[in-house]
Amino acid sequence: MPRCYSRRDMLRAALLGGGLLGAAPLLSLLTAAPVAARTPALATDAPLPESRSALFMGTLVTVSVARATMDQAAEATARAFALGRELEKIFTRFTADAPLGQVNAAGRLRDVPPRLTALLRVTADMHRLTDGAFDPTVLPLVTLLENSRENPAAFSAAAAREALALVGMERLRLDDGGLRLERQGMALTLDGIAKGHIADAMSRELSAAGCPDHCVNAGGDIVARGRNAAGRPWRIGVEDPRVRGRSLQVLELPQGGGVATSGVYEAFYDAAHARSHLINPATGQDAAQAGVTVAAPDGCTADALATAFSVLPPRQALALADSLPGCACCLVRRDGLIQTSRGWSGTRV
Repeated sequence: MPRCYSRRDMLRAALLGGGLLGAAPLLSLLTAAPVAARTPALATDAPLPESRSALFMGTLVTVSVARATMDQAAEATARAFALGRELEKIFTRFTADAPLGQVNAAGRLRDVPPRLTALLRVTADMHRLTDGAFDPTVLPLVTLLENSRENPAAFSAAAAREALALVGMERLRLDDGGLRLERQGMALTLDGIAKGHIADAMSRELSAAGCPDHCVNAGGDIVARGRNAAGRPWRIGVEDPRVRGRSLQVLELPQGGGVATSGVYEAFYDAAHARSHLINPATGQDAAQAGVTVAAPDGCTADALATAFSVLPPRQALALADSLPGCACCLVRRDGLIQTSRGWSGTRV
């Protein structure tokens, strides 16, 4: 049985690894045994021919391949990890000479990698779809909160207003001349979408390598295709964001797809737990929900919607999920109320 890593482990890994994200959602592969770990689980009912893990994107990434020979699985997994690491180099904001590092430092980037261009266009679509709740220009606010962890005096209402003034997708320009940020001090982060996008790419690589039955778990951003080792749908456990070690739901993926969870969990920037890493880019306010899980046709969509639904009013998040084909969500509010969209098929445990 693969080891389940806790959210605290994931946070520590992010600090050590300097990857895409500093926090990991609470989803993982379920086993036949009850879920007892801090991280909810993706599970199988029989041993997997191949299950390998590696630390990148600031988290633990596990690839599980079912119903293939050991040699097939090993080769496919190696290819998927190699692709994932290459994509991380493009999308990370933590490396100065990476594309995002360059544009955040200089405000412009002339030669934009095609893969970054493609993801930025998807990001713009998600921004429009969520009425601005998903916004990659939120980084100045995130940076302010990150700095306030070590220096609480750094955070003030005035500082928050200054940071909020630098947030705005409408001031991001992407055209034949390259990528430009039109206001000094603006900065981009793809933390809310890149892991899902990379998991999708790794999934496609696994299928292309002859392993259509697989699961990619990028620290809780999950893409599952085909069937598990027992020939059944992949199953995902969703943990209660308010109570350590307690599972809320089990979600089966008969058609495969992406699942992502976003929530405040333990990632707070102040002693009073009033400010988390999830911020409404329009208002600067903290997350509306304690935890959100989204199921979607692909990991990129699930990742972005989970981020947006965390800060949207519950009614708006549920309505948007209901309007999107193949999408569903489960919201855990801070008062403990659980709300699900009409298409949510998870069952209580």
